[in-house]
Amino acid sequence: MDQLEIFERLQKILEEYKKSFDKHYSRLQSRMVESLQEAYEKYGNNLSEYRKYSRLQALVKQFDGISTAEYQKLLEEALKMQEETFDMTFLLYTYLIYLYLSNEEGKLLSITSAAAGTSTAVAIIYWLLRNRKRLLKEFLKESEYETLLRFKKHKDDYVYSVFMDTQDNLKAEEDFTATSKQAKKRTQSARNNGIKRLQEMFNSTVNYVQEIVYDALKDKVDGVEKMWISMRDMQVRHAHRILDSQFADEDGYFHYAGDRAKRPKLWKDPSMNYGCRCKIILLFGGRNPMFSRVHDYQDPQYQIKLAKRIDELLPNKTYLQSLKQAQDEIKPPKRTVPYITFEDWLEQYGEKGDVS
Repeated sequence: MDQLEIFERLQKILEEYKKSFDKHYSRLQSRMVESLQEAYEKYGNNLSEYRKYSRLQALVKQFDGISTAEYQKLLEEALKMQEETFDMTFLLYTYLIYLYLSNEEGKLLSITSAAAGTSTAVAIIYWLLRNRKRLLKEFLKESEYETLLRFKKHKDDYVYSVFMDTQDNLKAEEDFTATSKQAKKRTQSARNNGIKRLQEMFNSTVNYVQEIVYDALKDKVDGVEKMWISMRDMQVRHAHRILDSQFADEDGYFHYAGDRAKRPKLWKDPSMNYGCRCKIILLFGGRNPMFSRVHDYQDPQYQIKLAKRIDELLPNKTYLQSLKQAQDEIKPPKRTVPYITFEDWLEQYGEKGDVS
């Protein structure tokens, strides 16, 4: 287990909710097209007929009702995704830190109220487990209003665009086929925006939890650092390419062009935040903590070789890409280390969100 595996596990949560979003947008499209078809069958394609008896107002009201129902379900799904992502990120990181601190202590830690004052390592894990539910509630409360506003704006923009297309087509006396085709395009565009918003919520949630974990470890665990990692593709802005592999300062801030941020999407400059897909990664003495039952990934000689290979790869790859390739190429020695599977650890400590 390491942060690369954590990212992979979390990505599966996002992919499932993307599928759910696709279903809702597909249903939204079907219902909007059905509404248009019904209107065309009743009143034809002449705008003057729709201006009679407030038919045009009734049509936009119908569009809004259909969209509101589906967007309410999308909002509920997004909030569920956010909660699930927060909880799983928090548990996976707490588990990883548990293994790291157990490795430092040379044995698996016992996390109970009685043991909480016996060592700094136990106290850190105990605090994380005891406060998980409280921190989750605080995060959801903090982000709920912004999420609600964003989804309402998405819905209103969608309804307005479909209605204006319909009205323009009626002016030109276009047939139902032309209007329904435009409605489908608008729905696809809305779907893309919705998925993008879901991705942003996912990334922000993961980064938020990482910040909590970092703050819990800072000044208590030697060598803990926070690094900015970006995607290296055609969509990555130049500033974020430069930020890749940058460590946060002693106060936890990343710096660029006179601006600073503790994690992605917190820059004062809005252009630095829009559409950002960057992540942060926690390192301990420059190392990515990684554990298995049979391999000693913290072996000093292995870590030296790993660091050297990462440095060789970095000029042409991001840190995350370099780390993954180096870990694939260099194998650690086989040696028994303190270890427990995530599932067993979760059963013992995580499911209740509390410790005895």
